[in-house]
Amino acid sequence: MFFGSMKFIYYFLPVFFLAYGLTPKEYKNVTLLAGSLFFYAQGKPIYLFVILVVSCLNFYLGLKLEPAERRRNKKDKEIRGNNGRKKNRRLFVFAVAGNAALLCYFKWKGGEMPLGLSFYTFQAISYLADVYRGEIPCERNLSRFLVYLLMFPKVSSGPIVAYGDMRKELESRRVTAEGFQSGLKMLAVGLAMKVLLADRLGYLWNDLRVTGYESITWRLAWIGALAYSFKLYFDFHGYSLMALGLGRMVGFHLPENFRLPYLSGSVREFYRRWHITLGTWFRKYIYIPLGGSRRGAFRTAVNLLAVWLLTGFWHGTSLNYLIWGMLLGACVILERGFSRLFPRHKPGVLSHLYLWFVIPISWMCFAITDLPQLQIYLCRMFGIGEAVNANPQDWYLSLRQYWVYLAAGLPCSLGVVEWAVKRWKNKLWMNLLLAAVFWYCTWLILTKGDNPFMYINF
Repeated sequence: MFFGSMKFIYYFLPVFFLAYGLTPKEYKNVTLLAGSLFFYAQGKPIYLFVILVVSCLNFYLGLKLEPAERRRNKKDKEIRGNNGRKKNRRLFVFAVAGNAALLCYFKWKGGEMPLGLSFYTFQAISYLADVYRGEIPCERNLSRFLVYLLMFPKVSSGPIVAYGDMRKELESRRVTAEGFQSGLKMLAVGLAMKVLLADRLGYLWNDLRVTGYESITWRLAWIGALAYSFKLYFDFHGYSLMALGLGRMVGFHLPENFRLPYLSGSVREFYRRWHITLGTWFRKYIYIPLGGSRRGAFRTAVNLLAVWLLTGFWHGTSLNYLIWGMLLGACVILERGFSRLFPRHKPGVLSHLYLWFVIPISWMCFAITDLPQLQIYLCRMFGIGEAVNANPQDWYLSLRQYWVYLAAGLPCSLGVVEWAVKRWKNKLWMNLLLAAVFWYCTWLILTKGDNPFMYINF
């Protein structure tokens, strides 16, 4: 069961929100946790058991990692502080290693993983790190901690939220009609991005795979790369909007995960706007502890490459993900070295063209897991070698079939839809339009089938 399925939209959501609405304020976490566990259990039940056990262990470790100064008076801390810090340091390393080992085990094992394990693991590590550093107090209520890690609006594909950003709303939050309505609109827009754009553009990408990468012209190769770039964006951004909307409907204000990345003028800026919460996590818990940019240009480059190597591994263990990460890391390092060519504010036309050249190429390294096939596709993009039995008009035939979705993808990736919904959110015609779009999307799901969100696999 996932957000874009009929089972979720027409069965799970109505029953859950009826129960949630009838639940007294002080027990809403219990209902949210019960609904989240049911949602998670729709996969393999054994994975629910695994995640529950690991969650309880992380809860216990958080209790033990809380710095001594939060538990003892000042005089006692001076006597026992050093021993306590050494003990906590060993326990913290063990806790982080344990969570990372669980993720590595399933990554290297291959096949199906527990739902949202990568997102769950990073949230658990961020919680333990923040408790260990004394930035937040440990959570002493198990149900609140489980809601933080496992609440269904974000359990499958994020966003990755720090515990400190959710703490107040975990303890007490207001569920209002206005918030519910606002969240429902986000849900509709996110579903439309997934069903009307990502899934339709996915057909073009699938056509290329069926044809064979060696049998396409360079024009079609670039059209396919552009289609995949839009597909990935609308798939993940659509999910993220649905997650934010569902969070708002249950009273949480989850952080945004996208901020118009295709308006960027550099790869560096692009990944400040794309999957924002993942970038924030890597910056706070990997890049800065490694030294960030404080130890000279060479060390900064090493730190950036380490971050991007881990980013690639987070997505998968096959070599294409590591190539993708290293390519982006190299681009970021070069952009830092030639910073005058990539201004952060008001980038020029050439900067935008550079981005739209590099990003589709990088997405091919992300999309094609088989290295020989990746090599073939990149060669076709640059016209290297002869195509095998390629139709010289293949690019025209694809454009004739999919031009509507490609044409819609450009303005929609630049924020036109969100701007329009925000601009006319209180207009009756906008509400009716969103309702019609929502029902049309569910009709397409019913008649043409549903497609899981891509990031569920990570």
